[in-house]
Amino acid sequence: MSCLHRIGLYALLFISQALYAQHNDIIAIKNALPRITDSANYADALNRLSTLYLPRQLDSSGIYAKRAKELSERISYNKGQRDALRGMGRYYALRPHRYLSYLFYDNALTACRAAGDSAGVAVALMNIGTFYQYQQKHEEAQRYINRALKVTWDMRLDSLRAWVLASYYLINESDSVALPVAQKGLRQAISLAHRYHDELGILYTRLFAANEQLRAGEIKKAEENLKSVIAAADSAGLNYIAMYASLQLTGYRIWQQQPDSLQYQRQSVSYAVAGGYAGLMLPVITSLYNRSLRSGNSPRAAGYSRLALGVMMQQQEDMQAGEADYLSYAFGDEWLDSLQQQNQSQKQQLAVNKAANHFWYYQLLIIAAIAILLVVLVTYFVRAYRLSRKNTASMAALQEEIRLGNNALRDSDDFKNKLISMIAHDFRTPLHNIVNITGFIDEKSLTVREAANMISEVEHTAAGTLVIFEEILRWIRTQLSGFVYRPKIFRLEEMISHTVKNLQHLVTGKEIRIVVDIPANTTVAADYEMLQFIHRNFLHNAIKFSPDQGAITVKATRKDGWLTVAFTDEGSGIDAAMLPHLFNWNRNAVEGERAGKGAGLALIICKDFIDKMNGKIHAENNADEGSTFYYQLPE
Repeated sequence: MSCLHRIGLYALLFISQALYAQHNDIIAIKNALPRITDSANYADALNRLSTLYLPRQLDSSGIYAKRAKELSERISYNKGQRDALRGMGRYYALRPHRYLSYLFYDNALTACRAAGDSAGVAVALMNIGTFYQYQQKHEEAQRYINRALKVTWDMRLDSLRAWVLASYYLINESDSVALPVAQKGLRQAISLAHRYHDELGILYTRLFAANEQLRAGEIKKAEENLKSVIAAADSAGLNYIAMYASLQLTGYRIWQQQPDSLQYQRQSVSYAVAGGYAGLMLPVITSLYNRSLRSGNSPRAAGYSRLALGVMMQQQEDMQAGEADYLSYAFGDEWLDSLQQQNQSQKQQLAVNKAANHFWYYQLLIIAAIAILLVVLVTYFVRAYRLSRKNTASMAALQEEIRLGNNALRDSDDFKNKLISMIAHDFRTPLHNIVNITGFIDEKSLTVREAANMISEVEHTAAGTLVIFEEILRWIRTQLSGFVYRPKIFRLEEMISHTVKNLQHLVTGKEIRIVVDIPANTTVAADYEMLQFIHRNFLHNAIKFSPDQGAITVKATRKDGWLTVAFTDEGSGIDAAMLPHLFNWNRNAVEGERAGKGAGLALIICKDFIDKMNGKIHAENNADEGSTFYYQLPE
């Protein structure tokens, strides 16, 4: 990006609450300052002075912006803080310390959005857009400038839109696709500046109009236009505009290979020095220095060398006063490249004419400054590395804590789902039988005796179901805050007898013989409801798949510290393909023919309950017929 284009981007910073920067206004406000007693009004006056000085004298503009910022923060004056943030952003942009300027612009944008300050939002968006254009991030620049244009259009901020349109032109004038729209925007900006009598805006847009005249081949008109701008800016004390116009005219004269181009280039440097903008002109100063060396004009070269050194020292002081983040960012800036080139040039000149120009002193000073920079940079990166390691460890611990919490929530949710499935499984069959019996009665297809027997069976089934329900409900209440396994000692034979009693109507219906082979006084350490759910499920499945007048054997044995309880039926057995997946979540296993509707899910819950009680569960086909389901629990 050319030096001229950069300075053109910076000129867009002159927009403020009012755009008529007159010398008499500065004198009037400075004279009124001692008489202002209200702190908020005093902060507004300081911000106004910062704005008026910006195109005239940069150091004064920065001083007033800093004073306004400190006062506004001290009295918690939000409007003053917003204006001061923009003032600080403009000041650092012209130093130039671009990253610091971006930080202030971004803070100003946030503050203006929070306060509903539409004009402030538009200005901040425009300034950030010019920052991204300087960084050669054209798409980002376009995005911000388009947002700024939308704000000015929606809120009817016509006088402000003139400056935003000028910014849009400067961002897009080198883009051949967007150029026609940019030219149209420039014409609108010129019209709006004249409509609102914005003298500064008129001078500024005339600089761009000269570019369009040059593009149209009207070079004489373009040069006369620029000379007129220089004269008007010089008369009004607008050093920045005069500097920019002189530099623009230098480019035109160089393009025409005119010998007086050097005159305008020196003139632009003079305006820069007078206004405190020499930091922007460091490449131009370096060029003039090298040109003076080549022409043998040592006194003039020494003058430019001192000027460049002063600029670099000032930038070093500003950098030390800025944020630590600026060090890493500024280390790759183009001005540092210019510094290194100047340093190399001075080394060469020192070797040729050390005694004449005293470059050894400047050389040592520059080396010391670079050494300080390197020390600070290394210190910063060491601290950043340590902080990064600490943050990484904290993040890992936090992620582990979140993972454990998620697992606990998932386990709790899974357990509650299993409780619901357990209730549904235990009540499905009894309720289904009740519905069937009442259906027969409703159809009036039974005798009085048969109906009486069925009603008696309904009463028995309902009573058993109620007992099971109360037992499960009592157990659920103890588990509402999350499952905690607290085993107790129960007599196994009593538990099996209770389960057989609850399913007696199914046993009687198929005339099945239940053989209980459990040694006397056999006890089991377990959760009662979880183990009874397993008993009911195993026995229910054995009854369901046993032939009429068949036999079911429940047998308990102890071996090697384990209690094994087996349920053996004489049914059709289990499909060999389904057997390995019987207790796992597998659609074929859950929906398979052997398990029956809903039984597959119940077996999965059985395995989960056995796992929670630290036991084992298994199923296998018998050698002759039927199958055996058994579980093992530690004694």
